[in-house]
Formats: sequence, C-alpha cells, structure tokens
Amino acid sequence: MKILALVILVILLIAMEGFSQNIQQREPEVKIIFNDSAATYVLMHPADALIKERDSIWRTFGGYQITLTWHKESSFPVGWDIWEKGLNRFLYKDTSLIRKSLDLAHALRSKVQGEKNKIVSHISSYVGEKTDFNAYVYFVAFTIPYAFCVEQNKIGIDITADEWYFDVDCVLNTAIHEIYHVGFRINSPDNKYREKDPVDKTTFLRFNYAYMQSEGMATYVGYKALKLFPSNFRHDDYKLLEEDIKVKKAIGQINTLIAMSKKVAADSLNKESWKIGVSERAYYVAGAYMAKRIEENFGTRYLAELVNKGSLQFVKDYNAIVPGEYRISLVE
Repeated sequence: MKILALVILVILLIAMEGFSQNIQQREPEVKIIFNDSAATYVLMHPADALIKERDSIWRTFGGYQITLTWHKESSFPVGWDIWEKGLNRFLYKDTSLIRKSLDLAHALRSKVQGEKNKIVSHISSYVGEKTDFNAYVYFVAFTIPYAFCVEQNKIGIDITADEWYFDVDCVLNTAIHEIYHVGFRINSPDNKYREKDPVDKTTFLRFNYAYMQSEGMATYVGYKALKLFPSNFRHDDYKLLEEDIKVKKAIGQINTLIAMSKKVAADSLNKESWKIGVSERAYYVAGAYMAKRIEENFGTRYLAELVNKGSLQFVKDYNAIVPGEYRISLVE
C-alpha cells in the first residue's frame, strides 16, 4: 500500500508540475473584433455620403464616432477636405478603388483571423504581463488619421488611405502597432500621464516620456512584425528607424522639447509636442530606436518588463547603453 501511495503521489506531483507550466506558458486571450459597417456604407453609397448623409454617417457609425474621439483627444479640428477629395476621386476618377478598398478590408480581416495565434504571440511577447484583452477594429473611409487607437481598446483604420498600397501585410503591420497599444495601456503605470493634456512643466515631462515609450514600443513591435508578415511597402516610420541620421534627428527633437519645458508655457508645449513628436514622428522613431537597443542588449523579456516599470526606467536603461549623442535628457 505504501508503494502504491508513493506512486500515486509521484503521478500527482508530475501532473501538478505540468499544469503549473501550462499556466505559466498560457498565451493571453486576445479577441480582435472587426466592424466594417462604416467603411462599407460609405463605399457603397459614395454619392449620398459626400454631402447629403455626411453628418448622419459621422453621428451613427461607431467607426466615425471614435474618429471624432481622436479629433477631440488630439485637439485636431475636424475638416472635410480629405472626405470630399477622397469621395470625388472614388466617384469620378477611378471607381475601381471602391472594390479594391472593400477587398482589402475583407482580406485583412481574413488574414488576422487565420494568423491570430502568430499575431497574439508576437504582441504578448512585448507586453510584460500576460493580460487578456479585447481589441475592436473599425474600418473607416476618408479620415484624417489613417490608423489610431482611442478609448483604451478601439482602433480605427482608414481602409482607403494611400499608405496601404492595397497591400494586406502593409496594413497588418500597422494594425499590430495599434492592437499592441491596447495591451500596453493595460499594463503601463504611465497611462495616466497620456490621458490628459499637460498643464505644467512636470506633467509635460511625464507625458513626453510616456508618449515616447508608448509610441516607440508600438512602432518597434510593428517593425518587428515585418519578419512575420513581410511587405514591399514599409511604413515611413520603419524606414526612418533604419537611417542613423534620422534617428539622431528624432533624439535631438525630443531633447529640444525637454529643454523647451523649462521656459515655454504648457499650451505652447502641447502644440510643439504634436508638431515635433507626432507630425514629424520624433516620438515614434526615437522611442522605437530605444526599444531596439534595449532588446539588443538585454533581450525581449527585459524590454517587455519595462512596460510595467514605466517610461522613466525605460529612458534610464536606454541611456546606460548608448553614447552621449544618442542619450535622451532625463529630468525626474
């Protein structure tokens, strides 16, 4: 009986160890939910969408409702130039663009569902904690932002944007960037600094570092996804990341923003951070380069753990491994 009991105990211990390993190795449950109703309606009814139904479309469809949220959060005025120019182009210059855009949306949705495990594994390897989350992807048409993430987990992709060249993998790498933002926001202690506009030097500096880590990590994760989903059409951020002179320029621009915080009012700083950090891509390129160097020196797991440790530690660890001309000014 003692021998039998010992055998049973050993079997139980082995089973428990295997169960424990399965828990540790479990991929997070990430659901990617698509909603193409906004883009489909506009593309199927372009003449009505141009003027007659424009306002009701933007009020009714979720994809345009979150686009309005992006405008509000970005303090970027809503304008109709891209809307009117795009619809006129699709209506009167090349009607084949309607079908190409709808086909692109369908192909992207199918590829994400077919390659979900690969996508989730890639994203989760850079998040830190293995966190379950839902990401809602809305396809829109003829908007100013071509890809964005708002309200924690709502993503907008303008399926008619010229940036995609009707190439599924080109869109997918940017979609991975946006989906990554959802996991990052859940785990980053600095998310609170990005939720409101800075009101003084202190909050601007924390916003500055937090935004750089967030956009830099998302850009780097999208860039690394090129190995999984290669495309002949690379986002401009990926091209800039591969040019040392552009990287140095972006780092210099970030340091300029930090220096400006000593003498420039918060409102002006916010405008400059949008111009330099977003429009001129300094946050994206500098932050992605920082992530690249940290991963090269410490590994992917260490880089992912910095999401939970925050942007100041992200800057400190980066500064410790690069020469002076590549360092980010750190004001705590």
